[in-house]
Amino acid sequence: MSDVRLYDCDTHFTDHLPGLWSAIGFPADETPEVVTAQGTTRLRLGGRLFPRPDGPGHGNPKGLGHLIGPGEDDDRAAFMAKHDIAAAVLQPGFVGLSVQAVADAGARRRLFDGYNELAARSCAASPLALKWAFLASVEDPEHSEEALRRYAQDENLVAVVVRPTGRTPSVRLRSPAVTPLLETTARLRLPLMVHGGTGCYQWSPLAEAYEDYAMTHAFGHMGEHMVALADLVTRPDGLPDGLGVVMLESGITWIPSVLGRLASHTRRLGDGAESPLEVFHRHFAVVPDPDEEHVEWAVEQLGAHSVLFGSDYPHWDTVEAGGWLERFSPLCPPDQLAANTDRFVPALRGATA
Repeated sequence: MSDVRLYDCDTHFTDHLPGLWSAIGFPADETPEVVTAQGTTRLRLGGRLFPRPDGPGHGNPKGLGHLIGPGEDDDRAAFMAKHDIAAAVLQPGFVGLSVQAVADAGARRRLFDGYNELAARSCAASPLALKWAFLASVEDPEHSEEALRRYAQDENLVAVVVRPTGRTPSVRLRSPAVTPLLETTARLRLPLMVHGGTGCYQWSPLAEAYEDYAMTHAFGHMGEHMVALADLVTRPDGLPDGLGVVMLESGITWIPSVLGRLASHTRRLGDGAESPLEVFHRHFAVVPDPDEEHVEWAVEQLGAHSVLFGSDYPHWDTVEAGGWLERFSPLCPPDQLAANTDRFVPALRGATA
């Protein structure tokens, strides 16, 4: 156990249990279903199996079986106590990371609404310091913005989270249709968190080139986040003042070089708008993984002011706090990490003040 209390920006909600959905009166024919397919437990949603069992961009071959814990209050309490985690943000689980792939707009929106109701209820009922990120859809930005305003007074709401990409290349975070959602997010002093996931039938231009899970996992998160980063730092109407953007589970060692390339090309070939580097340093935070190669170099390039902590609990690659602090405290001391959390996720530390 460390002497530093951590604020976890990336832990996952166990959102796939059908009993949760029936408890809110969700339509039976649209309720997420846990099934066994060819010996593997998977999620059935919108007529598809998740994670995608085969084909280009397929997901974890263990299906839903890669969690290190059930993600209930008891095991979360033990994990948070072991790692001195003062408060944590629930990010979407299997359903939340997959729902955007549902083609039927009505069913998709009902699933988004159901997920947000479940996340809000779970935090309200938990004895732990659990907060939640409102799940927004880039497929349905107007619907998401209206729903977000309904949760504006929820004391456990601390962020908005989106997938990096849409179901197809036609839906993008740089679209003017997303602007009202970003403006409302900024007005509510919430960060926009960007979180991907493999095997979700998502537009994932690099991962879709492979049918090998090692490759789809390596390129899924990174490739989708490259698209999202480029879209956000070059938006035609910019990012709203005061909006923080937190990149989750993307890896970070690629970011300095991609940002430099974007800055170079927009300077020489673009319209003279603000440099992507300036946009990044004003708006963005990253959550580094201590197991990533060359990660210290990337933190030095991006700046200690951009660093936040995330555990990814209860996924198979959960980060241990001790290893995280050993690697990053020399670059981002506890006081700096606390200041970063206050800047980007102000309601999270305030929950335990």
